[in-house]
Amino acid sequence: MKLIRFAVVGLCIFGVGAGAYAIGRLAGVFPPSPLPPYAPWTALHFSTAIVFASLLPLQLWPALRARRPALHRWTGRFAAGVGAVMAASGVSMAYLVPERPVAEKIFMTAFFLTWSAMLALGVRAAMRRDIETHRAWMARMTATSLTPLVQRLIFPAFALGVGIDGLATFWQLFVSAAWIAWALSLATAEVWLRGRPAAARLGVA
Repeated sequence: MKLIRFAVVGLCIFGVGAGAYAIGRLAGVFPPSPLPPYAPWTALHFSTAIVFASLLPLQLWPALRARRPALHRWTGRFAAGVGAVMAASGVSMAYLVPERPVAEKIFMTAFFLTWSAMLALGVRAAMRRDIETHRAWMARMTATSLTPLVQRLIFPAFALGVGIDGLATFWQLFVSAAWIAWALSLATAEVWLRGRPAAARLGVA
């Protein structure tokens, strides 16, 4: 299961870089995308995504949880607040950025509602001191949070394999990659949850 931990850290590093690149494009440091340009307010999404991706590895670090439980709780609360802004601004982009297809709006709405429900269930479990349930929902929420990054690793393979002959094909492949990335991420989270040692499942380790 250590491979999954390394993969999460790697995806978080990738997320920080992708967020920084997106902000750089907004600032005119990098050339614009062929897609319609983002409005300046979308920097809120990318900046909170950078912070959230930076905090995720800390929240998943077992030694930090064991040795500094208070820090883990306060960092988790901060990450939850930042993540809520990240998620809300992300789903807003599907509706407010021009020329976004209905397929993406459907995916982003389902994605946002599911992410929010997972976070709420995880927070409620923590408040009830049900640590095992809390960790399970946080693992699923983490997998969902990393989906856009997995999507961006899958999409180039789709683009190379199928080819893009226009904007409609681009969005079909892009949204398809999003659904597949989400399924793979959640499946990986469930494998990790079922593969943990008994002590970890009981909240002892």
